[in-house]
Amino acid sequence: MAAIVWTEALSVKVKLIDDQHKKLIDMINDFYDSINKHSNDELILNLINGMKNYTVMHFSTEEKYMLQYKYPHYEQHKIEHQNFVAKVNEFEKKVKSGKVIVSYEITSFLKDWLKNHIQNTDKQYTDFFIKHGIE
Repeated sequence: MAAIVWTEALSVKVKLIDDQHKKLIDMINDFYDSINKHSNDELILNLINGMKNYTVMHFSTEEKYMLQYKYPHYEQHKIEHQNFVAKVNEFEKKVKSGKVIVSYEITSFLKDWLKNHIQNTDKQYTDFFIKHGIE
């Protein structure tokens, strides 16, 4: 069973960004599956690192458009991105040091953060991006 399922309710109506969000959902689901299968820490760390790297690339895409078209909520949006990356870095360090056992709490955080961020923060730029020709 997937931790998160893509639905049109998550669409920001920009194909590139929707495709990136779908990829992030797939990565979260892979992470969730690995926890269910009791995968080793090395695999879990590789998944965390892959998610982190892909997320940074995705955030760069959004932020590039925001800067290019002078999105009025850029600073606030960027701070949310920075806070997410910091939290994932914290998870990664704790797993590496053995201070945390990878659990459903991490999956829950990733799933909840992504859904909330898309539905509450990203959707705020939908009309702005479309108005500026980003499809």
